[in-house]
Amino acid sequence: MTAAKPARAKKAPRDASDDPVLKKLRAICLALPGSVETVTYGHPTFKANGKAYAVLDHYKGGPCVWFRCAKTKRKTLLADDRFFPSPYDKAELALCRAARDIDWRQLSDLIRASFESVISR
Repeated sequence: MTAAKPARAKKAPRDASDDPVLKKLRAICLALPGSVETVTYGHPTFKANGKAYAVLDHYKGGPCVWFRCAKTKRKTLLADDRFFPSPYDKAELALCRAARDIDWRQLSDLIRASFESVISR
């Protein structure tokens, strides 16, 4: 008989309650119909139809917002040094340096497109 493996500890969510980036991201995402906020791998995650469309993450020491992006828009966004491909899923994009150099109007449009991509599946 083999010993049971101990349960893997879940990563504790970081306390982001006073994070200004999260506050703005939350306002954008939760205004979308059917959107819910959860925590995935310790990160605030916004979902619709059970699928993530926006995540507040930290990468290389700074906050970033992950979102889904159509292939047709991807090349244009990656030409801007604020954007980079997600290290987790090369089909998705992330916005680096989310705390500064961020155009919230542009990000709101990108998040809406990401949201629409998961509700249309």
